[in-house]
Amino acid sequence: MGGGTLSWPSETWNRLRGLLTGARADRATQDEIRFHLEMESEKHIRAGVSPAEARRLAAVAFGSRPEAREAARDERGIRWIEEITRDLQYAARQLARTPSFTTVAVATLAIGIGATTAIFSIVNGVLLRPTSVPDPERVAVLWATDRRSGTSREPMAGPDFGDLERDVRGLAASAPVIGVQLNFRPTDGDPLRLSAVLTTGQYFTLMGIGPIRGRVFTAEESRPGGPAVAVLGEGFWRGRLAADPAVIGSEIRLNDSLVTVVGIVPRGADFGLDELHARAAYHAPYVGAGETDVWIPLRASEAESSRDSHSVLAVGRLGPGVSIARLQEELTGLGTTLEARYPQSNTERGFFAEPLEDVVFGPIRPVFRLLLAAVMLVLVVACVNVANLLLARGASRSREVALRATLGADRSRLIRQFLAETGLLALAGGAGGVSLAALVLGGLRALAPSDIPRIGEVAIDGRVLAMTLVVSLLAAVAFGLVPTMQAARLNVGEIVKRDGRSASGSRRQGRFRRGMVVAELALSVTLIVTAGLLVRSFWTLRNVDPGFTAAGILKAEYQLPESRYPRDFTRWPALTEIHNFNAAVLARVRAAPGVTNAAIAGAHPLDAAFTSSFRIEGREAEARDWPEISIRLVSPEYFPTMDLRVAHGRALGSGDETGGPPVAVINQAAADRFFPGRDPIGQEIRFWGTKRRIVGIVANEHFQGLAAPAPIAVYAPLSQAPSNSGVLLVRTSGDPIAVAGSVRDAIRSVDPGLAIYGVERLTETLLGSIAQRRFTMTVLVVFAAITLFLALIGVYGVLNYATTQRTKEIGIRTALGATRGEVAGLVVRNGLRMAAAGVVLGLIGAAFSSRLLTSMLFGIGRFDPVTFVAVPLLLFGAAALATWLPASRASRVEPITALRND
Repeated sequence: MGGGTLSWPSETWNRLRGLLTGARADRATQDEIRFHLEMESEKHIRAGVSPAEARRLAAVAFGSRPEAREAARDERGIRWIEEITRDLQYAARQLARTPSFTTVAVATLAIGIGATTAIFSIVNGVLLRPTSVPDPERVAVLWATDRRSGTSREPMAGPDFGDLERDVRGLAASAPVIGVQLNFRPTDGDPLRLSAVLTTGQYFTLMGIGPIRGRVFTAEESRPGGPAVAVLGEGFWRGRLAADPAVIGSEIRLNDSLVTVVGIVPRGADFGLDELHARAAYHAPYVGAGETDVWIPLRASEAESSRDSHSVLAVGRLGPGVSIARLQEELTGLGTTLEARYPQSNTERGFFAEPLEDVVFGPIRPVFRLLLAAVMLVLVVACVNVANLLLARGASRSREVALRATLGADRSRLIRQFLAETGLLALAGGAGGVSLAALVLGGLRALAPSDIPRIGEVAIDGRVLAMTLVVSLLAAVAFGLVPTMQAARLNVGEIVKRDGRSASGSRRQGRFRRGMVVAELALSVTLIVTAGLLVRSFWTLRNVDPGFTAAGILKAEYQLPESRYPRDFTRWPALTEIHNFNAAVLARVRAAPGVTNAAIAGAHPLDAAFTSSFRIEGREAEARDWPEISIRLVSPEYFPTMDLRVAHGRALGSGDETGGPPVAVINQAAADRFFPGRDPIGQEIRFWGTKRRIVGIVANEHFQGLAAPAPIAVYAPLSQAPSNSGVLLVRTSGDPIAVAGSVRDAIRSVDPGLAIYGVERLTETLLGSIAQRRFTMTVLVVFAAITLFLALIGVYGVLNYATTQRTKEIGIRTALGATRGEVAGLVVRNGLRMAAAGVVLGLIGAAFSSRLLTSMLFGIGRFDPVTFVAVPLLLFGAAALATWLPASRASRVEPITALRND
């Protein structure tokens, strides 16, 4: 660069070097000034001037030494940094002089920022963090639909998927997915249940997943008769097999069959599969384990069994330039074609495409939006509270500020000083908030339902810390505006003249502080009403009669491997291996101490399990418009064990044997729907190719969830419809967990190689079915309690400060004859007026915010009168309590003391 001008890197380096060597540079400047003055004095002395006069003339000629030092600092470019440093040091000293104020302000901010950080950590970990799937927005879930039942998310038939894979051009790739449970028999230790997925090698390609060791399936391995191979999930490989690299090429035993391990796929390879199975209507029982343990090739013969069997879930990647809407047009055309081609199986059926991300995250997005809105209210209330504290503190420091202004501090310097204090408070609150969030996050993860995707991976990472820093700085600006504006409007002359006594300015500040408290109360009411609606909804849901008695029941699940329990349809239903196992297990379990009854079912009473089309003999023409019916396979002991009431006829009994006349029991919902005004007993119902005589009607069970209406259902005896899927339900005389060991021993004494899983109290299963509602409700209740507490602190602070400011007035009133009750009533009325204003504004806000809850409420409306009446009463009671201390203090003011202190 010409002209001696430094380039910007050199200038920047010089400024940084000046910052790091500021003290030494200051000494060098001082030495240079001293040298210059000495040389100038020496010149005057040589001219005959006395030494004293020479020094004076040199000083006059030089000018202001402080200005010269400041000019040198400006040249180094560090003056503004030094000023900020001095402001921060002064702010730290000021805050240290008022430890009570500082502690309360930092703690309040830590609560608000900590809650925000914890919730954002979950939102970030679940929704915002990139998935393991590249371009996940290009991956679609392919559902079957049934216009008769009104369902749009069903598994499809294997042959239908084959037609879709062959004929739909809008998909670059597609793959079938079937979730199953497998028994793993290690060389040592007890057998384990593994979460497995049947699919093809195409799945890994379209999901963009490569193996971390070995390879995935080949096309040959997905054909009938292909080699028995498996790909392991990284979690299972590392956790159970100690990350042994030699496992590649070795054999493991799954369901008594040896399979060769050909590869390991990374964690996240099963992204969305648990949610895919959970969102599907009417599918075979599948319990996701958070990570798939093993992947098995899905043979074409297994997938293409029958168009009447709907067991295949499917995913596909959109082709270049293809949108979901365009894909849906193709699928609709395919559905119409198949409906015409196969009227027996495909009438009223079609296909529906949905983005995978909507399937995975769609149900939880409204919950997280609500939680983010709620935590923002908590943060705003915390900031308002701190602003109120700063306003009161600023009023008490008005003399100090006036004195600094008199000594030459301009308004910008005063404003900068207040911003330094609020900045330090915000940073300290942010640091405390991160610490608090780290403690709270573990509890939130434990409380969160397991069906929230990736909840176990949530952590405070760099993005969360950056967000916390931004929130802290924004909070500093938000609540720092109050004292800053207060400093900007200072009238130094008025402050000095009134010597700190009350004036109109303090009255304006009082109104402003009361206004902020009203805002706090309004936000608190809005949040409390929202939480109250969820509490009322949850309470209503918890009181829904599930149709069975869950208390005292232990649940234990298993999957009988076909290698030892073959499903030989040539012998159906005389599958003696399954029948013998059921009889032996029930006999052993009933003999265990503490057991009063036991039963086996194909699915537990909170599992939707299978559905099927059906006919009622003699009414076949009506069946075209009938939905599918839920099939419940149970042993006769199921009804007394579950305390399931028989409404009419009889339950299934021990006489309903394998070789006997096929029988069934329907639930009350099916009786009301298909037999209104007539007796169904003796009628015949046909499903799965078998005609069964209806012998009884039982109460409804809510096995599709407590919030869903009880579906139509038919119960068939396991002796006449054996199932490889099994759930043992054990009624006990005490805590069900106490007999868990005996139940495990009983099952293993019959089959030592059988893996047992899902062992828990049925009450825990029942609570788990409403876990997401409980999580949302609990978090909102905590947030509502925090905002109420902070708002009440604000009420107390304003009234206490007002009482102090009005001590003289109260003394005069008392001297003129006002009673203690009248003085206390004056303070209480002020508090209740603020509460009334906050309640009115809060209820208006709640009326609007309750629209977010429409899909989350059960059994109540968004304007539930109980909630909208109870919350104002609660707030008025709490506000009255908050006013009691200031009112009591005011009533004890002595007139002479008040007048003497003025």
